[in-house]
Amino acid sequence: MFIAHLPSGYLLAKFLQAKLKNIKVSKKSFFSIVIAGAIFPDIDLFYFYLLDDRSVHHHKYFLHWFSFWIPFFLISLMYSKWSKYTSKKAYLLMLFSGGGLLHISLDTFVGDVWLFAPFIDKSYVFFEVTPRYQPWWLNFILHWSFSVEILITMLAICIYQKSKI
Repeated sequence: MFIAHLPSGYLLAKFLQAKLKNIKVSKKSFFSIVIAGAIFPDIDLFYFYLLDDRSVHHHKYFLHWFSFWIPFFLISLMYSKWSKYTSKKAYLLMLFSGGGLLHISLDTFVGDVWLFAPFIDKSYVFFEVTPRYQPWWLNFILHWSFSVEILITMLAICIYQKSKI
């Protein structure tokens, strides 16, 4: 995914806001933390380009592992449910990690993702993008799947325009 992580984070926040009415977090914090979680896994691109010299696919880094995000989500969920103190931090961590899980799920659409890393070193992808063009990113932008990204982005813009959070 190239352009849909941020808008999909907004859509997730909008959906969760309707479902989670009892969370004592400001609307701005709520949306900001979910959207930040939805784009955060790609922070590893800094390492990928600046330090790793693109020697390892950035989806192999731990920020793109379900085995990182699922425990992160479950621990924050358990803490928010079973702590005798209602913790805003636990809710925010849960929302952030939910955004991270969304990111990894979307990357699996057309990007190789090592779903069971670090336990199994095998990538999975729903739809393969064949390399035909240079530079490499044209292969993704000219692939039919990019229309899904545009659709997600347009949906987020329409919902935002309707609600003006």
